[in-house]
Amino acid sequence: MIAIFLNFITIVYDYTVLIDMGILNTIFITFAHNQYAIAFFVGAILSFFLLIIKPSRYLVLLLFGFLMLLMGFEYDKHIVQPLTDQTLASFDFESGRSVGLVSMTLRKLLPFFFFFSGWGSIFLALFVKSVRGKKSVS
Repeated sequence: MIAIFLNFITIVYDYTVLIDMGILNTIFITFAHNQYAIAFFVGAILSFFLLIIKPSRYLVLLLFGFLMLLMGFEYDKHIVQPLTDQTLASFDFESGRSVGLVSMTLRKLLPFFFFFSGWGSIFLALFVKSVRGKKSVS
């Protein structure tokens, strides 16, 4: 009877270890899969709260940059393919030129716009902050 009880305890312990490892593995894989989105989201949230506390152009540019980068990440990951398919399906005709124009716009130009406007805003914010910092010291 004691052997059965000890065997039961061992099985329960093994399952709890497996469940704990499964939870940790799920958290790690979720973070690894979305690390850029998490970083952009945290940057946007920090910029937003700092903007509420003390408004400045620097923080507006930072917030805009992080939101553009987050939107670009999600666009590349989840939106571009369904949007392209839906746009092409809405055409009554499908010429090679229209398909190429839609594909180039939705798959090349919009991701470039999100990337360039996001990082451009962040670098512009850093530039604005450094220039304003030098002016206030003088």
